[in-house]
Amino acid sequence: MSQASIYQTGVTSFAAPFTRYSGVNHRSLFGTTLSHQSSRSSRDSFAEEITEPTTGVTNIVSGLADVQRKHAEVREELSEADLDKIVDITLTESEMIWLLDITGTCASQETDEAEAIRAKNQKYTELCKARDGNDRYADRGMQTFNDAPKHKDVQTAKVEHMDAGSIATTWDLYDTYNNEVSEGTSTAEIIPEDAESDTFEAAENKSSSDVNKDSMGSKSGGSENKSSMLTSSSVDMDNTAEEQDKSKQEHSKARDEAILESEDLVKDLFVMERVVTLNIYQAKQAAYRGLDILPDIDAVKEETPEEQKNAPVDIAQLGPNLDRLWAYSCLLTKGRNVSCMAWNQLNPDLLAVGYGQFGFTEQKGGIVCCWSLKNPEYPERVFQCEAGVTALDYSLTNENLLAVGMYNGSVAIYNVRASSDEPILDSYESRGKHGAPVWQLQWIDKEKGSSGEEKGEILVSISTDGRVTQWQIRKGFECADLMKLKKLAKATKKKDKESKDGQKGEAFISRQASGLCFDFHSGDPNIYLAGTEDGHIHKCSCSYNEQYLDSYDGHTGAVYKLRWSPFLPDVFLSCSADWSIRLWIQNRIKPVFNFFSSTKSVMDVCWSPTSATVFGCVNEGAVEIWDLAVNTLDPIIVSVPAPGVKLSCLLFASNSNSLLVGDSEGQVSVYQLRNMPVIQNNQVDMLSDLIHQTISSQRGSHHN
Repeated sequence: MSQASIYQTGVTSFAAPFTRYSGVNHRSLFGTTLSHQSSRSSRDSFAEEITEPTTGVTNIVSGLADVQRKHAEVREELSEADLDKIVDITLTESEMIWLLDITGTCASQETDEAEAIRAKNQKYTELCKARDGNDRYADRGMQTFNDAPKHKDVQTAKVEHMDAGSIATTWDLYDTYNNEVSEGTSTAEIIPEDAESDTFEAAENKSSSDVNKDSMGSKSGGSENKSSMLTSSSVDMDNTAEEQDKSKQEHSKARDEAILESEDLVKDLFVMERVVTLNIYQAKQAAYRGLDILPDIDAVKEETPEEQKNAPVDIAQLGPNLDRLWAYSCLLTKGRNVSCMAWNQLNPDLLAVGYGQFGFTEQKGGIVCCWSLKNPEYPERVFQCEAGVTALDYSLTNENLLAVGMYNGSVAIYNVRASSDEPILDSYESRGKHGAPVWQLQWIDKEKGSSGEEKGEILVSISTDGRVTQWQIRKGFECADLMKLKKLAKATKKKDKESKDGQKGEAFISRQASGLCFDFHSGDPNIYLAGTEDGHIHKCSCSYNEQYLDSYDGHTGAVYKLRWSPFLPDVFLSCSADWSIRLWIQNRIKPVFNFFSSTKSVMDVCWSPTSATVFGCVNEGAVEIWDLAVNTLDPIIVSVPAPGVKLSCLLFASNSNSLLVGDSEGQVSVYQLRNMPVIQNNQVDMLSDLIHQTISSQRGSHHN
């Protein structure tokens, strides 16, 4: 009983959905019955199936018969019409079946998960390396389907290509790159001439149209109204034209002023000036550089019969001489005395020239000009000074710093990279300011001091107030005295006789000696020479500021310049107002050579940078070049300036066989040394032997 009821219930629940939903496909009989059976959970439906067992059995039998019945395949015969019939076939992409899908993870290296992902990848890489021979790995085979490649075609419009070209000149590129509006101008202030003319024509047309309208409206008012309207319209038109002309002139004037005051115009003129100047001085600057002079093929020179008769003179037959190439001069320097000159340490083509008077009654404002070899017609920088410039020198480590000494005792430092007249440092408010003219400045690269402190570069100055002062630029502009020069009593026969008789000598009005020049030793920066106004030369040390190491006696006038030899460290030259040039050796207090060539004060002396036996000097009337290997009595070259011109200073060029000479007219003339004696390889030994021979002869004559 129990089993029959359970069987009937199972059969009924299995077949009932098939009979109730007859529209369901026969092949999905079991799946539909099972799903329907799971959905029916109420007791009413279950009881109904139990009370009608026969109906359920009949439905089961009929359903099973349909499932098991096999349909017979009947081949259909196609006619010609069926073959010609158009059949539409739609191909669609089959659904993709994913068996395994492991998506990759991408993360930025800057995120927090980057380190964890990197560690995970590292572990996986190490795991793959240890795969061979590991028991945790087992090879398994599987079969996969290789999907056939699919081609997809897309139809698009044809891409057409076009070639386009344009021409861009150099100035177009330059103007585009520097397309900046000048300061003080704007597009609203500058109106093109075409726009102005269009505005004027539009205003004129408008005024004429207004006249026509007014005249047409006043016809009904009579001839009197018509004439008055025409008169007023003509007056308005004249006023409008005058205003337009006036505004046009104002805009044109503003445009011209904006162009003239623009920085771009100044830069362009600066470059053009250099180009023109280099074109003019090409042959002379080639001679200055020691290059071959290229003749101008376009120049036409007509020879006169007299020139054709005279044979050309060989320059070598003239002997050593000076050839004047050009002069650094302009309207700013005309009539000013050239007091000092200095080459830039980094760029030997940059020359600083100071202009100032030496006399007390001739004083006026001074200037400093920085000249370039690329433009001898006008200086690159001009610095106005409140007093006459008496000394200057370029820094050794900071090549853009220029130290300037003035007649009023001031010391200033200028930055030549800037065009401002204001110095970056000066001694105006310094307590150690000089009270007299500063006659020489020199930058010295000091070594470590006795205490181990790094001193670095210092500036040393000498003045008529008797002080040799060093200036520090690291912390403001501090100064300290290296030496206070003191006068020495000259021993004479008259003074010796007075001392024996018990009489006192003449007392000094001032114990301070006026310093005029100095020069530091090239091998020992602690040793320097100082020349005074009373004719003494003192050897001093930076470590002792109370006494001299040695004093050299020989000059009877003021010592204007001292120069150590760049080839022999113990030899130095001096020039004085006593008309003489003297050569000294460091361990002798008396001069080795005395050179006299004129009866005028020798203002400057300078060693040649290329020959140990050659030096030059200037007095008020001539330039002299001496070569001790040729003659020790007379100079080999004497060049006399124009009448009325006094020479003041001299400087050799470091990168050329040339000489620079300053004069009282504000000109710095550049001379080329031509046909000079050939420089020997043993020139240093020749000068040393000459000095020793002279000393030996002096000792022999002294003993005799």
